[in-house]
Amino acid sequence: MKTLRKVGELLRQFTAAQPEHSVTDLSRAIGNSVSGTHDLVNGLARIGLLRKVERGRYRLGPLVATLNRALEDSSALTEAARPVLAALWRDYGETLHLTLHDHGRLLVLDALEGTQALRVSREALGSWIALHDSPPGMLHLAQFSPAQLDEYLDRHTRPGSRLEDRARLRAELDALARDGFNAGAPKDEADVICVSALIRDHIAQPVAVLVISVPRSRHEVQPRAFRNIALGAARTISERLGYELRPN
Repeated sequence: MKTLRKVGELLRQFTAAQPEHSVTDLSRAIGNSVSGTHDLVNGLARIGLLRKVERGRYRLGPLVATLNRALEDSSALTEAARPVLAALWRDYGETLHLTLHDHGRLLVLDALEGTQALRVSREALGSWIALHDSPPGMLHLAQFSPAQLDEYLDRHTRPGSRLEDRARLRAELDALARDGFNAGAPKDEADVICVSALIRDHIAQPVAVLVISVPRSRHEVQPRAFRNIALGAARTISERLGYELRPN
């Protein structure tokens, strides 16, 4: 089990922002010896989860793409979301993201880049952004248990960070959990507004976040309209997953 955890930690180091690593970098990142990490990397390369690109450096291998394709093709969430995303993209021409989270990272399951002259790149969101640094990430954080949240904050809180005021942060997350909605700019993207709405499954569990990523100038003209569009689309995806909205 310990080895499996190490493998998981190792594979999570490969992101769009950092697609290539040396064995030394990986050993440092996962807190493992260089020799032990070398053995892990060689084993993963043999089965296709990693591939060697030059001496001592690796990228994700072809098996990852095969598994990702299988996941996308068989995922109930993807099947439920894609027609709704396609309709949104066709009707409004804005950039769309469908996000999950994994061990404190924001994962983009699907993305469609907008068609308008002024539009947001589909690369505006990704695993390089910590959950607390983006509106959809904050919606994901709002679903964490108290223990999970404490663990996350212990890892990410820095002196002077807004995460230091945990009571205030918890109150903010409680409000987001009730609303199932958040809108604002991701870190270092002040001109982008991520209009984000929570998606639930058939047992009312939060499973993903739908994000409409809009230029700030366009969002400021009709923020309520974008809110309603995002919430309506997220509700439709939730219903396609079997979620039944209960009357108050």
